Amino acid sequence: MVNMFTTRRKGFVYSLFSVLVIVTIFSIMSISSNNDMGRDLKINIDEKLRTDELFYFKEGAKQDFERSSYISGKRAVIALVDEVLRDGNYTSGYADDVIENLAETGTYGNGTSTIMENSTITDWSGSISYLGQLHRISVSINVINTTIGFMDAFSLKLSNDVNVSVTGDIFGIQFNDSVESENKIDIGAVEDPLISIESYGYLRQIIHECDTALYPYHAQKISDTGVFEYLDVSNWTSGRLSLDIDDAEPESKILVVSDIPSGPNNADDFLGVVSGNVSDDPTGLDNYIFGATSVVSNLSGLSVSPIIVMTDDEVWSSYIYDEINLSCYFIDSLGPSFLDRLEGNLETTSRYNLTNETVGIASFITAVELPEELQNAYSSVDFKYFGEVSGKKIKGVTESEVGTDLVLGFLLDADHVSLWGLSGLDYD
Repeated sequence: MVNMFTTRRKGFVYSLFSVLVIVTIFSIMSISSNNDMGRDLKINIDEKLRTDELFYFKEGAKQDFERSSYISGKRAVIALVDEVLRDGNYTSGYADDVIENLAETGTYGNGTSTIMENSTITDWSGSISYLGQLHRISVSINVINTTIGFMDAFSLKLSNDVNVSVTGDIFGIQFNDSVESENKIDIGAVEDPLISIESYGYLRQIIHECDTALYPYHAQKISDTGVFEYLDVSNWTSGRLSLDIDDAEPESKILVVSDIPSGPNNADDFLGVVSGNVSDDPTGLDNYIFGATSVVSNLSGLSVSPIIVMTDDEVWSSYIYDEINLSCYFIDSLGPSFLDRLEGNLETTSRYNLTNETVGIASFITAVELPEELQNAYSSVDFKYFGEVSGKKIKGVTESEVGTDLVLGFLLDADHVSLWGLSGLDYD
């Protein structure tokens, strides 16, 4: 049925086109059968048709350029990452200049990138010129400027300015126009050159942004009031959040409730209990914080259950462990931008820090995945680790409960403890 209707629609279009062509032919023949006035009219009609053809060719070239420049820009980013990883050396020169040159001409250093073959702006210009020749149209395309900047931390902005001139070979009709295009180039799904090179290829990570809808923060304090008691002298414990007192697997979780119901209940099966009611009965509970008001309301609407850290009378919510497991990237005002990572910089340089928006990114690495000789007591934030910056353990990440490793060797530097407001979670 779909094919039948499709065929009918095509037939209608083709038939309408045929009618228009026949009408045009008969009109021209009728005019041609008259006197010199008819011949003049025929020339005028031909010139009008040719003018329309040139105009639409020019407009089509403009629209096609916007699509083509996006493809050239995206492939240029991929090509540069490929060249850097293949050589094991950061790009010589500024990364934005290199990408611009790859997008325009496909050249890198003294050679030509195979990834850019038939995909450059110059290739597009040649294709449009050749297409024009087939229609007896002379096409001149002049690339005025190509620039790479940041749209945001996870996407580049490719801007192009070109002048387009089309001239009909028959009547000499000419149209001149300029094209300004701006394309968003996502840097996701490419390998991070900084981690690959600095780890000598032992660690390899694909850049993909942490989902802030699922993980809205690294860690934050939920409450700092209440009465508490801990079985262990370290006065803290942690576990995955549970809001259900009848949870089927309570042993490694922290129960968060408005109050513990009177009578028989399962609260004592949990690793720890946080309650908003300061008068709850603590009988049978090893670790508890009572009187932590509004904790339930702060944690009820989260898409993914965080790890809850109970430390002294403070309650924290943390997603750092999840971000480590996902190897995802987050915006980091202290870190290097994507272009800086291509150059081997460990911070966003002034060249790329042109707006008030943070374009630095970072991820967490797991040091124990490196060979033993490369394992050090450095911060697990990638650029801090390779910058040999020391760090401290973090409650709820380095250990889920005292003596049990959650992420072996995870440390966080003082700069990020301060930046993220995590004082109280760090320990030696």
